[in-house]
Amino acid sequence: MTKNKKEINIARVIYDAYPHADLLPIDPEQDCHNLQTLLAKVTNENIGDGLFKFIVIEIVEGGESSITGAIQVMERAREDVEAVLLALQKSLIKARI
Repeated sequence: MTKNKKEINIARVIYDAYPHADLLPIDPEQDCHNLQTLLAKVTNENIGDGLFKFIVIEIVEGGESSITGAIQVMERAREDVEAVLLALQKSLIKARI
């Protein structure tokens, strides 16, 4: 007996998880049909949110449009952002001394 795996729509997962996605000029029914459609939307139009655009591009290019690749790319991005945040916090502490 074979099990049918439900294909994950990564584009819709990104959109649904993104805080305040409803403020983006993106129609989730039309623009989140798949990653290539969402990529075209964020690269061909000014959506006004660089972080959302970055996430989509990184998942497509660095994550090779796969769910496991997307997870790896987002984990690396989180580590990078945390490193920058820590450096900023340390510089603030040093500036107060």
